[in-house]
Amino acid sequence: GMIPWGDGQAAIDLLSKVGEYAPEGKIIGNGALFTGDALGVDRVPVVKKQALPAYDPRTCKGVGVTYATTPMGADHTAGYGVTANILSVGGTIDPHKNEGNIELSQGLQIATAAVDAAGLCLFVAFAVLDNEDGLPTIAQMLNARYGLNLTPDDILELGKSILRNEKEFNKKAGFTEIDDQLPEMFNEPVPPHNVPWDFTIEDLQKTLNF
Repeated sequence: GMIPWGDGQAAIDLLSKVGEYAPEGKIIGNGALFTGDALGVDRVPVVKKQALPAYDPRTCKGVGVTYATTPMGADHTAGYGVTANILSVGGTIDPHKNEGNIELSQGLQIATAAVDAAGLCLFVAFAVLDNEDGLPTIAQMLNARYGLNLTPDDILELGKSILRNEKEFNKKAGFTEIDDQLPEMFNEPVPPHNVPWDFTIEDLQKTLNF
């Protein structure tokens, strides 16, 4: 590596070189995958060349499914599975088991795309998921602003159409189902619950298959 493991100040100093002419700044500035390639490291947590953010996908599998399948690359905000996995918002789904987490991610990705398109903050989803009037209220808001007659089903179809367009863009850009999975390093169990990532490619393809 470029610096000793655990040296926080050295990490800050290294990041400060991003945007400068220093070689290490150029390497770091090109992202996690580029940096791993430059340093000969093959255990790099990325999906579609985007680095994983806050959560280990093995311990919060709803988020893991989102990391693997969202068209934008690893991004927890594209389908925030923490809602039902950890916070019991919109239901409760075991974060360590596969059951229910593909469906969770699918629903969240559809809703998130729709909420984004409506110009609303992602955190609106917390209110919408636990309130039967939430989605109808968004429809009413858009109808009042634009003179439309949208229903809650129309809002969900909007989210689906956005994701379909993003998938089609990725397909034309050369991405395949091989890119809709996590790096092999996550197949290893993680303590303390010793949970591995064990979704198959076929299972993951069901997430955005609508």
